[in-house]
Amino acid sequence: MEGVFAGRRLTSNWQSVTIVDRESQSLTTIKIVIAIFLFLLSGVPNVSSQQNPYAPEIDYSCVGYWHAQLEVEYEDEYGYVQCTISNNNPHDVTVKISEEWEHNVDGLYESTEGWGSDRICGPIGEEIGREINVQASSEVVFCHKISADKYATEGISIFTSTAEVVRYSAIIPCDVCEPVDEEAQIEILPWYTVIPDYSATPESAYSYNYDKSERIMCDKSDFSELLLELTVDGNFLGTKDFSVDFSFQTTIQDLSRDDYVEYSESTFGEVNLEYDSEPLTFEAGETVQRIFKASWDIKEDTDNYDIQLLTRVDVHNENDKREGSVIDFCPPWEGVQEIKLNNDSSGMTVNLNSPFSISLSIISIVMAAAIIRKN
Repeated sequence: MEGVFAGRRLTSNWQSVTIVDRESQSLTTIKIVIAIFLFLLSGVPNVSSQQNPYAPEIDYSCVGYWHAQLEVEYEDEYGYVQCTISNNNPHDVTVKISEEWEHNVDGLYESTEGWGSDRICGPIGEEIGREINVQASSEVVFCHKISADKYATEGISIFTSTAEVVRYSAIIPCDVCEPVDEEAQIEILPWYTVIPDYSATPESAYSYNYDKSERIMCDKSDFSELLLELTVDGNFLGTKDFSVDFSFQTTIQDLSRDDYVEYSESTFGEVNLEYDSEPLTFEAGETVQRIFKASWDIKEDTDNYDIQLLTRVDVHNENDKREGSVIDFCPPWEGVQEIKLNNDSSGMTVNLNSPFSISLSIISIVMAAAIIRKN
């Protein structure tokens, strides 16, 4: 019995040992799993206290359109800055666009198809939002529409466009993505315009519309005076220099030869011009006045000529391009043509007016014919 009893105890002890060993192994396994879990957990970032470290990058570039030049003289003039977003990531990105410029910005506008594979900026592009979605491994081209006040100072103005990835894979925010700034140099072109005003003595002189019928008759010994006032408006820096030229022209027809001849002072009398020939210098918005005086003394023994006199003031810019002219036409001084009528027994000379006085010419011819018949 003892042996049997002893055997049972032995068996019971082994079972107890086995149970204890299994419990010990289980505890050890749990400890190892907990240790591994804690180790792994220590490497996981705390989402509530640490931002997402992944920050997809883009390539961003901008250029001024139309040679990066902007004309501003007229209200409907504008230009473009064309920008390109290149996404080389394996997922889409959403990019927010902003800009900084001291003048006017409109849009964004989508680019349109140009020649070949080029994208262009133009008036037919539709306006788009400030956030642009760019698909994986692709690019998007868009346009800023820019303009400026007509008095924006000429020179280089820096346009800055900023692109920032705000999301990727459609929904994942990117809180650590850095904005990318791209600058474009825009040249605001200079402009100017010359605004004339004047007064004259006599008042009918120097008509801008060249209407000769408004000019009162000039005596053969007479004068005129022009007070010319010029204002130069524009956005240019510094000064503009303009030259002035005061001159006269004559048209002289010799009625006896039915031909035109050149003016000479010894034959026809003198024409005198007085003015300040120094260049006119302007800053933008400045007004300058100058006086031009003309006098003439046409000889009285020039009845055999039709004579017309005009005086003119021409203004030229720094490139010697004429900016404008002011002209005074004196009505012509009409001469008298001599026609000799002869027959076999006698002859006589009759003075006929020039074609400017047709009625008197007809009367002279009738009288001459009557005399000839009588003879």
